[in-house]
Amino acid sequence: MQPDDIVKSFRKIQSYLYELTGIHLENNSKQTMMKNRLDSLTRNPIFSHAQSVQDILDIASQNSQARQLFINAFTTNKTDFFREKVHFQDMLDRAMPQLFNSHFRIKIYCAASSTGEEPYSIAATALYAKEIYRSSSDIEIIATDIDTKVLQLAKDGVFTFNPKLHLPNWVNMEKYFDTICENPNGTLQIQAKPELKSMLKFQNLNLFDEKYPFGKNDFDMIFCRNILIYFKIADQEKILHKLFAHLKMGGTFYLGHAEDLLGLKDKVERLGNKTYIKIKE
Repeated sequence: MQPDDIVKSFRKIQSYLYELTGIHLENNSKQTMMKNRLDSLTRNPIFSHAQSVQDILDIASQNSQARQLFINAFTTNKTDFFREKVHFQDMLDRAMPQLFNSHFRIKIYCAASSTGEEPYSIAATALYAKEIYRSSSDIEIIATDIDTKVLQLAKDGVFTFNPKLHLPNWVNMEKYFDTICENPNGTLQIQAKPELKSMLKFQNLNLFDEKYPFGKNDFDMIFCRNILIYFKIADQEKILHKLFAHLKMGGTFYLGHAEDLLGLKDKVERLGNKTYIKIKE
């Protein structure tokens, strides 16, 4: 592929990605990152004849598979098990026992599945809560992402895990994951056990879509963490309002540490650490 003018190429990609997904690439995004992602696309047979960035965009606009590959290439996936662990502690200590007392069926939504570490952390917390509070409640976790490649990894439930990762002190990974092998660098290949996987349903969803395939007041808990930062403020506001409509009254909303609830602040009770309870529609 022949190099276009760098600034012109970036603006084309920025505009098309926003049109498709609402994701806003910052103007200071690294040129090396952009080149690497373009190179990864051109290694795919669908794009192998592309000679320019415009060729790539033209192919993507005419082919749904190519369009998804483009989206996958330019989405960022950064995650880990029990990231921002204060939320899982709140879930265990406060949210789950309250739900067990009043709900036989509990639904939780994870708005940014990525490769799956977050939804599996949610599932492990829920299972542990069921055990210590002796609950028979049915728990369903819906996890979505716009990137189909990482969704497949999440569905497979196989991870590279660093045993030195600082987890909440109550977490016993061996209880929920089988060790496949130990890697030369000391990390482990682990696989989620069936009991954990059975709680999770993974779906492809673009948060920029006008509507979401959920019912009003559908969820008891929503994790929307470290995803809004990739959208413009006005679009963050729209996404938050759509998500909020699917949260039950009294439900818990967890937000990423660098994110803000914006225009919904008068509709929640704030518990601290980006943890909110819905008190108004």
